Amino acid sequence: MKNSESQKPQQEIRCLEETITALCAALEEQQLECERRVQSCRQASSEQIRQLQDTIDRMRIKLEEEFYSREAHVREVMQTLSDQSQKPQQTVITLRA
Repeated sequence: MKNSESQKPQQEIRCLEETITALCAALEEQQLECERRVQSCRQASSEQIRQLQDTIDRMRIKLEEEFYSREAHVREVMQTLSDQSQKPQQTVITLRA
């Protein structure tokens, strides 16, 4: 009976060791899965950031082009108005002469 009594604690120890090993393996697997998810999120975020930066660059270029186009149009209108205001002045000068 002493033999079976001494085996019981040994069995419990072995069972606990196996449980610990199984729990450690499960924990490690969960950590790896979490790391995979984090890496996947980082990659997705990096891609979204790159796409947003590209969009911002395209919008900036378009805005600059629009600005310069409008600026050129304003200069043209100002020149036209200036030319139109000089024509009557020249007509008056010609008539006075």
